[in-house]
Amino acid sequence: MTPAPKHNGRVAVVTGAAAGLGQVFATRLAQDGCDIAIADIVDCSDTVQQIQALGRQAVHLHCDLSQQGDVQAFAQQVLARFGRVDILVNNAAYQPMVPFDELRIETFRKILAVNTEASFLLAQAFAPSMRERRWGRVVNLASSSAWSPPPHFVGYITSKMANVGLTRAMAQALGDDGITVNAIAPGLTRTVAAARDVPQFIWDKVKDQQLIHRTAQPEDLAGALSFLCSDDAAFITGQTYHVDGGAVL
Repeated sequence: MTPAPKHNGRVAVVTGAAAGLGQVFATRLAQDGCDIAIADIVDCSDTVQQIQALGRQAVHLHCDLSQQGDVQAFAQQVLARFGRVDILVNNAAYQPMVPFDELRIETFRKILAVNTEASFLLAQAFAPSMRERRWGRVVNLASSSAWSPPPHFVGYITSKMANVGLTRAMAQALGDDGITVNAIAPGLTRTVAAARDVPQFIWDKVKDQQLIHRTAQPEDLAGALSFLCSDDAAFITGQTYHVDGGAVL
């Protein structure tokens, strides 16, 4: 017998859900019973259609997460449409590959704005809605690569380690309100974009370094997300979960 959805009537926000991890996260939460609001700067019609096929509501609102005004307008539109937000998944990331000596401060700031500042702004915007019901879940995306940085990703690695600190600090700030805040730190995962851009020898090298010797798929992250958003994780907060096949060891 198929178990009942965990989140009937709840609303989840997922950033960067046009494809890849974000799309998998959004559809998994829809399977769990959530209606979904997506923030992204590109077309998300495929994700919206997948969610609607599961019998859940879905809306994509164009949002440039590097712009504070866009982020705040997105939050207002979501609350006006759904009246609440119960789950926030800060998945979107900007990750240009730039050598250290060529990294301009404007690019560095944009990386931090998309990857970290937007997560803070959205959590701040939706926390009152969660407090009203004394139930909320915030999941930020860190990265196992922050513990073994690859070259030419100074801004990205800085932002992902900042997300670990943000997770811990927000968990402290929101714990008494029934809101948990945790982070997932994926390893190298075979999304469509990564499969296109990452050379095969890198996949092989990473797989050999893991304790589980296979390439991570987006679906490997979905179970961890579903758990952290569930009532089973109600006493877990401020933690960073490395979902990387043991590579961080």
